[in-house]
Amino acid sequence: MRKDGSRLNASAMVVFAEVVAAGSFSEAARRLGISNASVSREIARLERRLGAQLLRRTTRKMSLTDVGEAFYARCQRVVDETEQATWSVGESQAEPRGEIRLAAPMSFGHRQLATRLPAFLERFPEVRVHVELTDRIVDLVSERFDLAVRITGRLEDATFVQRRLCPIRFVACASPTYLKRNGVPVTAADLTRHNCLNPSGLPWRGILRGHLSPRGRDWIQGNLNLDNADALHRVAVLGHGIVCLPTFIAGDDLREGRLVRVLPKQLALEVSAFALYPQSRHPSPKVRALIDYLVASLGAQPEWDLFKAGHRPRK
Repeated sequence: MRKDGSRLNASAMVVFAEVVAAGSFSEAARRLGISNASVSREIARLERRLGAQLLRRTTRKMSLTDVGEAFYARCQRVVDETEQATWSVGESQAEPRGEIRLAAPMSFGHRQLATRLPAFLERFPEVRVHVELTDRIVDLVSERFDLAVRITGRLEDATFVQRRLCPIRFVACASPTYLKRNGVPVTAADLTRHNCLNPSGLPWRGILRGHLSPRGRDWIQGNLNLDNADALHRVAVLGHGIVCLPTFIAGDDLREGRLVRVLPKQLALEVSAFALYPQSRHPSPKVRALIDYLVASLGAQPEWDLFKAGHRPRK
């Protein structure tokens, strides 16, 4: 409410939330189907009613004030709850709509999510998805993400709601050229005599170190550290060492014989890809639709796992 007790116009809150999500008045106007002047009037009227500046505007960029940050969080809840109410009563078979801000790991997003999102957007044409591919752990609330995908053994943070999307399996592997030149390890201890490529900086490195170290020793060591899983994969295919990779990256090469699993019984690890969003935020129809789609699309037995353990290249 205003200081004088009158209620704020919900439509103005929707316009303000769209301006923040779009990053500009003109893009918000386009998305809402109204004129730039109408957007400017709504924001100016809203700031007068609140008695506070919400946005800092220059010729080059727009940013939120501290008051604007707090008010945006409330506006976003209003928008989400409005969509939720519309969805729940099935008003005119309402479709999910609006922008989804999604954060996902670099390699998984590039290889698995990017190829699936076009079909989702064809099914829900009123939805727009903004994806940030990054291997850092984003702060969903302060960075205003609706949803994140994380690869981990388990999530115990009660501030987030989580849903398992699919299994993620890690395997140790190397190229046939490397193994012919350096020999095939028979036990995990043999890895100390091999060049083991190091996934430095990747969020799942700690999982691998805890699971794959023989008798407490950290065997993940070698002459090359890389902070990108796709780069590690490329170097391994070129015959430079043994690497532990998720099968969503290595699956095709294992199937075709460009990579070969080593120690498949001793060195096998399964974790999961989870979708998560803040506990305090009810999932809007657009977010719920995307999560449901990813669960169905990725599956309990992903196609990238369809290779034979210990497969050798065809003659």
